[in-house]
Amino acid sequence: MKGIGIVALTALFSATACGYPEYAKKQRGDVDPHGSYHSEQQVIDPHSSGYYQGLSHRSVMYFAPSKDVLVDEFLLGTLINECALDERDVVTMVMTKDGFSSPGWVKDTFDYNKLVKMYDIRDGDHTAVLIGKDGTEKLRWGPTTNWIQSKRP
Repeated sequence: MKGIGIVALTALFSATACGYPEYAKKQRGDVDPHGSYHSEQQVIDPHSSGYYQGLSHRSVMYFAPSKDVLVDEFLLGTLINECALDERDVVTMVMTKDGFSSPGWVKDTFDYNKLVKMYDIRDGDHTAVLIGKDGTEKLRWGPTTNWIQSKRP
């Protein structure tokens, strides 16, 4: 009976690793700005294809100085376009310099200052960045997001 339990657990973990490759092998080391794990010997280059292997979604990250009307418009746009964004595996996140984030866990997972530097966001700007499954920047918008562009293949 004990052997069957071990086989069942092994199959479960293998299925999870195949279905969600980003959870397959977590090595000790730091977490990159998107939450992926890397070993201490790996060179950190956010735009190399090796750094972001296996992301299962695209991200639209909206940066702002504070939660204001433009942030509310972005959040409303995510609700209006939710079905189309889900179809395209697009996850939306908002981060502000003053600490607001949506969803709430974003501020605990990502370092705002590192991301601002990584994506060259100017202080005081409202900027949305579409990040592809390969981890590279695909599109960029100012204060108003073009949702039609974000839904294109």
